[in-house]
Order: sequence, then C-alpha cells, then structure tokens
Amino acid sequence: MKKRHDLEGYSEAFIRGGEFEGASAPTSNWRIVVLSSLILISLSGIFLRLFNLQVVNGKSNRELADSNRIKIKVLHAPRGVIYDRNGRVLAQNEPGFRLIEATEGGTLVKLISRDEALKMESSSGPRFQNLEVDSLRSYPLGEKAAHVLGYVGEINSEELKDPKFKAYKLGDKIGRGGIEQVYEKTLKGQDGGEIIEVDSFGNKLRTIREKPPIPGSNVYLSIDADLQSITFDSLREGIARGGLDYGSTKSCCGAAITEDPNTGEILSLVSYPSFDPKNPAPALTDQNAPMLNRAIAGVYPPGSTFKIASGLAGLVSGKIKPETTFEDTGIMHLGQFSFTNWFFTSHGKTEGQVDLIKALKRSNDIYFYKLGQEVGEKTIADVARKLGMGKTLGIDLPGEDTGLIPDNEWKVKNMGNKWFPGDTLHMSIGQGFVLTTPLQVLNLSSVIATNGKSYLPHLIKKVTSFDGKVIKEYSYDPTHLSDFTQDQIGVIKKGLEQVPKPGGTAWPFFDFGVPSAGKTGTAEFGDPKGRTHAWYTAYAPADDPKISIVVLVEGGGEGSSVAGPISKKIYNWYFSQDQTYATLLKKDTISISTESARLLGE
Repeated sequence: MKKRHDLEGYSEAFIRGGEFEGASAPTSNWRIVVLSSLILISLSGIFLRLFNLQVVNGKSNRELADSNRIKIKVLHAPRGVIYDRNGRVLAQNEPGFRLIEATEGGTLVKLISRDEALKMESSSGPRFQNLEVDSLRSYPLGEKAAHVLGYVGEINSEELKDPKFKAYKLGDKIGRGGIEQVYEKTLKGQDGGEIIEVDSFGNKLRTIREKPPIPGSNVYLSIDADLQSITFDSLREGIARGGLDYGSTKSCCGAAITEDPNTGEILSLVSYPSFDPKNPAPALTDQNAPMLNRAIAGVYPPGSTFKIASGLAGLVSGKIKPETTFEDTGIMHLGQFSFTNWFFTSHGKTEGQVDLIKALKRSNDIYFYKLGQEVGEKTIADVARKLGMGKTLGIDLPGEDTGLIPDNEWKVKNMGNKWFPGDTLHMSIGQGFVLTTPLQVLNLSSVIATNGKSYLPHLIKKVTSFDGKVIKEYSYDPTHLSDFTQDQIGVIKKGLEQVPKPGGTAWPFFDFGVPSAGKTGTAEFGDPKGRTHAWYTAYAPADDPKISIVVLVEGGGEGSSVAGPISKKIYNWYFSQDQTYATLLKKDTISISTESARLLGE
C-alpha cells in the first residue's frame, strides 16, 4: 500500500511543480527547461523548413509539384499514305500502341497489343500515362513492292545526333530505303500532344489541353500496282526456270523495270529476291542479299544490249555507214588471241556479209569487233556516257550505282596497265570491264524509242495534303541528245525492230501481236560454271512507244530463252488491258522447241 501512496504522491507533486517527499526542486526545474527547449527547437526547425520550402525554394517546389501533377503525352502524327498512279494504296497506317518505360539502362520503348492497350486505357492507371498511340506501317503488296517503297524503322542514337533529325526523338520511326526514305520529310507529319492532370497515384483526372497531330502529306507514284504485281510474278517464275534449260546451276536473282519512255515515269520496278517490309530483319543475313535493289544498284556486264551504244558510236564517228558491211568469218584473230561469234561457237556457222541492221538483228559479234577496231574505245565510251552509262541517272530511290564505262585512263589508274586492242573488242560487245545497272540499259532503250530524248527516270507524280489538296505535281522536260541525228537513231531503230521478227534473236516475240523493238543479251561474267547473265530490253509498240522494259536474270542463260519470255509475259498483260491491242494479241500462238530456240537466238 505504501508503494501505491508513493506513486500518488509523486503524481501530485509533479503537478504542483515537484513538491514531493524525496524529490529535489532543482532537478524538476532542469527537466522542464530541457523539455521546453526541445519543443522550441523542434518548432523552430519546422518553421525554418517551411520558410525554406515556401519562400526560399517556393518557385522550384511549385514547379516540381506541378510536374508531378501535370503529365504530357505525345500524340504521334500518322505518316502520309503512298498511292499508285490510279489511287490504289501502296503504304498505309494501322493503329499501334507502344509503352515507354524507364529502366536501369535508359528508356525502353516496346510495342504492345491492342488488347493490352485497352486494358491500360480503361484503368487510367499510372502505366497508362506511359502509353502512346502510334501508327504502324502496312504494305498491301508486301514483298512485291518492297524495293520501291522501302520500310520504316526506329531512329537510332547515332542518327539522333545528325542535325537533319533534330525534330526527332528516341522511339520515332523513319523511312529506310525506297520512297519511305527519299520522301521522309514529306511523309512525316507533326506530332501533337496532350496535357493531363493526375492525382498522387498517377491516375488521370482530366485533360487540360490538347494539340492534335498533323498527318504527313500523301505521295502518289507513277507505279501501276497491277503491273508491279505482274512484273514481280513474271520475274520470279522466270528466275525459277533460268539456268536449268542448259544444265547450269539454277538462277537465284534478277531485276525487271518498265517505264513510259515519253515521260520517264517508272511503271514497275522489281528486284528479286525481295523482303517483307513489315519484317525486314531476316533478309539482312540472307546470302542472296534481298535488301539489295538490283534494278538500280546491281552492276553487271550488259553483253549484247550494249551493241545499241556501240552501233550508234560507229555512226557518230563517221567511220561506219548504214551500208558498211563486214564479213562474218566466225572467228577473228588479234595477235595470239581469238575472238569468236556466238553463232559460230554454238553451231559452227557463219552469216556472210553483215551490215549494222543485220548485226543488231542477229547480234553478230564479228561485226561489232571490227566496228570497235574502226571506232576505238574513246568514241564508244563517250557515246555510252552520253546515253546515260557510267553515271547515276538520278532516279528518286536511294543507292543508285554509276556502273562503269572504262577507258585507257581508268585502266592505267585502277589496274596499272594500258588499254590493249583486245579491250576495245570486248568493250564493243558489252564485255570486258563494262558494267551497267538494269536501269541504265532500260534508259538506253527509252532514248532510242523517243528519237534521242532523255527523261529523268522517276517514281513521284504528285504530293497532296492529308485532306487531298494538291501540293505539287511533278513532270520533267527531256534532254535532247543533240550529238545524235535522227537518221543515226533511225538506223538503230530499224535494227532493233528486226530483233523480235523471224530470223532475229528474240524468238519469243516472233508471233507477238504488237510490233516491238528490242535487243537480247547474253553476258559472260567469269563464272567458273560457265553461266551467263540473261538480258532483254525493248520498247513497244515499235511505231508509237508507250512502254519500255528491261529484264535481267543473273546466271540465267541466254537472253532470248530466259529474259525474253519474262518480258513477253509482262507485255502481254500490259497490252491486253487496251482493247486496241487485245485483238492483236490473240494471234500469239508461237511454239518453238528449245533446240530451235537455241539456233535462233543469243
């Protein structure tokens, strides 16, 4: 009981200020002072902290609070749509969603499904604030137009350092290859944004302000979507057959282009093999290089298609007249070296006296060897360059190659040897050091078809705003190649018109209903298996050209037997769309055996 009384007494004494039996007054007063001081210091600290937060750092803290309360979301602008010449969609947008999240290594941008995005949107949770609606590119023709259109991919950190990409940020997509790359600035729109208010948990409360994105401009191309598909299918099927007829290794690759020679508009352009523009990654490691646009960046010896340039060089030099003839002896000797004609090599036959028209019709090598001796490599090289070889033509696609038109200066510089007479003979038939792209060989035909007019090969027709208003229409004036007279070009045209007629080398066209003009080519390229590239270039109708074409099949065999049928199939579709020509095509019933074909054509 005493203990209880002591506690009660202690409490009472504490209340009275320390008057308790056994407790000293100074000790109690000291405790009060300490306690009061602690309270005063704490209150002072709180006051100073509040003063610092609200007065000294008030502005920055208010901004920080607002930044936690206010979020900005990017609203991505859709890319412009790409159409063909008839308004058919070649590249369009599909809704896509990407999530941007911070990681230890930086910012991670990943695509998510529509269902995942809808769940986030319905919850309005914190992760929703990191969700961006984007546009994914869709290509209705898939691989058939991949080298024309290209594809889109995320910009990388190195590209972001480039001043021309200053308007881009990590995660943005840019055009890679094709029209997507060349017209990137036109197709890219202007991103918008949305300012939203969130609570302390990151949940959306309201939209404060919104700036809608501005879609990119639309691009219309000269490409015909149907012709593009036909060109691709015809080339693919022809390549599958190429090389097999003559027991050589199967062909893998090739290119085909069609053009309106009167405008320079590219109607179709195919490089094979191709790739999936929505998933190009697998093509990067393919040994056949599907990403290479062989139509404009592949370089090959042109073979006998180059005889168009050689023949014109002979006429320009004045050393060759239309009536000039050389005797086909089957084989020609130059010192210790021998140069043969393909007809003699394959069948042991010669063709007697040959003039330029017959030399083009029969692709006679002996005639062009002797022409080369008369004219010389300098004149042949000069004419070839004036016809667009050995330089880029300026097509609106990335990666165009220059090819090579060699001469003595080039050989000394690059090979350390002077130019030999045998080099000229090889050059005159498109062999030796001569290299061209399929586009350059196509241009060669188009220049002849238009009597010496050279147009810029191009794919762009017009650009419109996202709501359809025309911004710009494109057309190009031709360059008139005044170095060549109409009479000179006329002789070449007569020779080319004989090529697809009976007795010429383009036997697949002997019964083709629409008159055409063309040139076959079978080009050696030093293959250890003896394979040759198959070429055919042509224009039609011969008297009023509307379309020119080039077909190349790598290691495919003879131009007449491999590239010719591919060209014919493309032409057949093109002219069957016009009732004027459809009736003429019904008489196309030719059937020639392989052996007969080999006898007829190069």
